[in-house]
Amino acid sequence: MNQRDQQLLDKQLWGVSPRAPGNRGILGFVGLAVFCAGVVVGSLLFTPPAHPPRASWRALAAISAPTGVPRAVLR
Repeated sequence: MNQRDQQLLDKQLWGVSPRAPGNRGILGFVGLAVFCAGVVVGSLLFTPPAHPPRASWRALAAISAPTGVPRAVLR
């Protein structure tokens, strides 16, 4: 292979080189930021609204009244 063949081969394989790009850290950070933004947007769009748990009036009365609940007696 002569010098001319080597130059032609280099021109053909310029995009296939195993050399990593210089801004690899920035690309990783951008990818992570896009992933996190997608998770947040997806959770806001596709999560049903939370309803507070419904307690029965009897349970609320028993908790709030000082004498509403009989004491447990050990026998």
